[in-house]
Amino acid sequence: MLSIIAFAVLLIISYLLGCLSTAKILAKTYKSMNVYKVGTGHPDTQNIYNNIDRTLGIFTGIVDFGKMYFYIVLLSFLLNYPPITDIIGNIGTNNHLLVLGFFMIIGHCLPITHRFKGGRGFFTYIGFILYFAPYPMMIITVLAIILVMVFKQMRFAQYMVVMLPPFVNFFFEDDSSFLAKMFIAALLMGIMNFIVSKKLGEI
Repeated sequence: MLSIIAFAVLLIISYLLGCLSTAKILAKTYKSMNVYKVGTGHPDTQNIYNNIDRTLGIFTGIVDFGKMYFYIVLLSFLLNYPPITDIIGNIGTNNHLLVLGFFMIIGHCLPITHRFKGGRGFFTYIGFILYFAPYPMMIITVLAIILVMVFKQMRFAQYMVVMLPPFVNFFFEDDSSFLAKMFIAALLMGIMNFIVSKKLGEI
């Protein structure tokens, strides 16, 4: 029972951490600008990069990436630390971490604190997948960078980064059930990106 309560609390914490908008904080702190009133009006890296400051946009993406990646690393350490597992049980498996990490992505894309008006979660998702499937994510990221730099296909590169890692991970991951969960996460991420793009009037 205690493990269920602890996991439920962590789900809420993960979602609320996702709601903490890096783009909003950095735009306000370094440029004294309200990101919701600039460009697309969405608090994401792309809006800051295109409409506020390119360097700040890159920094925002790095922070979003790091926030997710190191959050999962911290959770993995704490939830597998014997004195803690003795109290709350085993809720530090990859399956548990996958769900907790994805709740942070949901908070980033659909934050209740900002009327569900969030960013695409692109760099947050990269940090998420890099933890569970580092080699596939590295391979896809390099291909995406080439696609953007050579062919200027930003949108296609974004969808490639979202959808392809689970397919590439097929060659690295032996656990078929975990692979299936990664496919589901990628599908849900694609749906959330569709919702955000719909709100932006891009679709």
